[in-house]
Amino acid sequence: ECFRVRIRAEVVPDEKAMQELAAGKFASDDPRLPLRVSLSAEKKEYKRGERMKVYMKGNKPFYARVLYRNAQGDFLQLLPNPYREENYFQGGVIYEIPAGNDRYELEVTSPFGEEGIVLYASTAPLGGIKLEKEGGVYQVKTDPKDIGIKTRGVRIKESTGRKEQSASEFYEGKLVIKTRE
Repeated sequence: ECFRVRIRAEVVPDEKAMQELAAGKFASDDPRLPLRVSLSAEKKEYKRGERMKVYMKGNKPFYARVLYRNAQGDFLQLLPNPYREENYFQGGVIYEIPAGNDRYELEVTSPFGEEGIVLYASTAPLGGIKLEKEGGVYQVKTDPKDIGIKTRGVRIKESTGRKEQSASEFYEGKLVIKTRE
């Protein structure tokens, strides 16, 4: 089942914080700023057989889903995966994908061309997408145009009795990588 929810909201920026940000007084790791996650790789272009590492770092604690899009447009979910199910990360820490305990490597194979890493991050748990286990990662079975919508989706969760809730922050990042023979 799929539900669509439309939300209309008014966002009022903190003028003082915006002025300080414009003046360069805030570091990009400042947790007072809206959620931001940097995404990088060792290189922008890889050749057949080379191994790839991806890095991410948020300015505050966040939940993440990291997807790899190959040159044909197929998606694999790198995180969470069958061996690394945890998808909650601390702010200010650089995380490596794959890391030492992961049971997979990112080796460049055909098809070659423009590929990418897509990161969905939020200060609240992410919505679910359809996945199928494929070795150490998951193959994404959700239609690519629906991945972002379902990831930002609403889940029903048991109430803890607390009524006060803070707004969730969401961040989406993309990294383009070129692969060649």
